[in-house]
Amino acid sequence: MAGASGSQDEEIGSINITPMVDVILVLLVIFMVTANFLKKESLNINLPKVQAADPNVAESVQVAITKTGAILLEGKDTDVSGLVRNLEREAKIRPNMRLTLSADESLPYGKITELMGIIRKAGVTKIALSVKK
Repeated sequence: MAGASGSQDEEIGSINITPMVDVILVLLVIFMVTANFLKKESLNINLPKVQAADPNVAESVQVAITKTGAILLEGKDTDVSGLVRNLEREAKIRPNMRLTLSADESLPYGKITELMGIIRKAGVTKIALSVKK
């Protein structure tokens, strides 16, 4: 065997990692692209715009009222009595609890203040209004 440069029993001295790096980079790109679609489900509420907003909104209980008048507590649909029950229970556990109210900008002011009164009667005194920057 004049043309054979070595036998079958020789060990490979190096491993080519280029294909592995290519596969990892492709997976990274796929994860980066799909991460945009995995965002938290958002509500269709048009918040009013302001110049400065409170950065501590994420630490509070979230209550939202849609333009149709539906009330959501932490993203789950509820009614006024369910909202009051949950807020009274939370206010007993966390007396200094903070609540962020998100309301559609097309809602009448009276509807928002009525909901704020209900929230205050439930024992929550710290109410922030959610707005867009």
